[in-house]
Amino acid sequence: MPKVLLLLALLSGFGPAHAATTAQIKAIADELVCLCGNCNRESLATCLCSDFAVPEREAIGRALDQGQTRQQIIDGYIARFGTMGYAAPPQEGFNLLAWVAPFVALLFGIVLVRTLLVSWKGRNDSVPASAAPIATDERSQYQDRLRRELDRFDESDG
Repeated sequence: MPKVLLLLALLSGFGPAHAATTAQIKAIADELVCLCGNCNRESLATCLCSDFAVPEREAIGRALDQGQTRQQIIDGYIARFGTMGYAAPPQEGFNLLAWVAPFVALLFGIVLVRTLLVSWKGRNDSVPASAAPIATDERSQYQDRLRRELDRFDESDG
């Protein structure tokens, strides 16, 4: 009898505790990218290519059934295909630049535009005396001359 209990205990430890669910597989596949070459780096969870994505999702399911953790499965995928397998670059080392650079560029652009606008506004506020508007008597002289030339043009036209 003790041998039978021992045999049952050993056999129960070798079978999968429970099968992986689709939600568990997709949660892991969301962090990885399909590398089939036919799709445009689509998520492994949503890619429909049967040559690469479907077998990889099945492999994730088998790994979960074998008791591997989420991180072990992701590490195994990255070990096979390299860091190109990540859906988003890891937030460490040189890859941190991919996360920080857009915000730095946006901040730089905002500062540049603000600086230009302030300098243009400052330029308009301090108009030198030589660029002051034409005096009223000078303006009337120009208007009289323009009127005479237009009248002469009308006479020669008609």
